[in-house]
Amino acid sequence: MFKIGLIGCGAISNGHVSAFARIDDAQIVAACDINEENLARVCEKTGAKGYSDYKELVKSEALDLAVITLPHGLHRECACFCAEAGVDVFLEKPMALNSEECKEITETCEKCGVMLWVGHLQRYMPANVFTKELIDSGELGELVGFSEVRNGEYFTERRPKWFGSKAMSGGGIMINLGAHSLDKLKYFTGSEVEDISGTIHMHEGLDCEDGVQAVVRMKNGVVGTITLIGYTTNSDYETILYLTNGEIRMRLENSNVIEYCKKGGPMQQHTVSEGASFGMVYQIADVVHTLREGKKIPAVGGEYGLDVIHAIKKLYGEEN
Repeated sequence: MFKIGLIGCGAISNGHVSAFARIDDAQIVAACDINEENLARVCEKTGAKGYSDYKELVKSEALDLAVITLPHGLHRECACFCAEAGVDVFLEKPMALNSEECKEITETCEKCGVMLWVGHLQRYMPANVFTKELIDSGELGELVGFSEVRNGEYFTERRPKWFGSKAMSGGGIMINLGAHSLDKLKYFTGSEVEDISGTIHMHEGLDCEDGVQAVVRMKNGVVGTITLIGYTTNSDYETILYLTNGEIRMRLENSNVIEYCKKGGPMQQHTVSEGASFGMVYQIADVVHTLREGKKIPAVGGEYGLDVIHAIKKLYGEEN
């Protein structure tokens, strides 16, 4: 039985709790949070032992894996501490506040001989898996372009206040939601980010951006646009993939329905049997499978997480 320590019991931890509950040979045995209510909720669901200090948790428990879901500004310190204790690390996205922190985490894990996963989960979502297979089949030609538009209330009461602090979050809507867009683009193209440019909008009184318009060029030549707006009462989330002989459309409100057509042909629909929520289930199943196999290279590791962060920080004008 693999012993899992969950460090951070906020909203994102609910997905991890549900995912690990589906795995026969992995169990959350310890959890940590300074919020007593959040910690109690997770401990009640999992039977885990509760801690208010993650360092005490790591020192006290014989963990196989630490799952870190803390605010972004705490990722580097916690991930390096776990690695130095000899514990494999799963680090929620975004990986860290900047490229230097990403490199430090990766180098520490390598030096200590532990595995590192970064929680970019787009490749595990059933609809995305089908779409990737459709792209790779060549049925619709070669992928040449990508457009993603995502609008929705970003700064809400449900979102923890630290998301609005640049020092703790690393940024606003781009580093949080745009990281998913870049992950999806990297997965569909099988390539890394070559260049990114665009503009951000920051409303007066905010510390983080609430709007983004970005153009991304991948190393294999595919070009994509990402538009994120943090204000609307009618959320919209659509991804369009342009190919030389057709196109593919995906919409959030029908997250398990993919529409596609060949050039000049009728639009067809394919419905996957499982929704987007299964993405984390399959991601965690892959993590545990890698644990079983031993010290192998995770599918989404430190270099992957660094590529995403570097692109975001370049758009912000903070890195070259």
